[in-house]
Amino acid sequence: MNHRQIGIWLGAVLVISLISRWRVYQSRADRCNLDGNRIEPVRRVDLVRDGETVQSFCCIRCAGDWPDVPADAYWRVHDEITGEPLDASNACFVESRVVTVPSRRDRIHVFKNWADALGHCTQYEGHRIPNPFDPAAAQSNDPGSPK
Repeated sequence: MNHRQIGIWLGAVLVISLISRWRVYQSRADRCNLDGNRIEPVRRVDLVRDGETVQSFCCIRCAGDWPDVPADAYWRVHDEITGEPLDASNACFVESRVVTVPSRRDRIHVFKNWADALGHCTQYEGHRIPNPFDPAAAQSNDPGSPK
C-alpha cells in the first residue's frame, strides 16, 4: 500500500467513527441523565436554567435524586393528560398505585389542574402530595424536622 491508500483508509475510519459517535450522542438525547432510561414525553422532567434545559429525567424520582441543582434553576414537568410543559411550582402532584417508571418504582403523577389530579386519585387509590421539588415541603415531611 502506498501513502495515498493509507490516507484514504484512515480518513474512511475517521469518518465512520465520527458518524457512530454522532448517532450515539443523538440517541442519548432522549435518555434520562441519571439512570439512562428512555424518557416518555409526558413523564419528562427538565431542570431549566436561564431558559435552557440543562438536564432531563425520566421521572420525578430521578429528578429528585439529582445531586447538582443550581440555586437559580427551576423544574419543568409535563401534564399527564395533555403533555403540556408546566413550571413545577404550578403543577398538581399525586401519588397512586399506578407505577410511572417501573425501574424506579415511581408512583408520582403530574397534572395541570386539581380536577384531573383528584380524578386520578379516585380512580387509582391515590392522594395529594406536596411539590417534591419544593425544599420547604420536603422539610415539613421530614420526621426529623421541627414542626
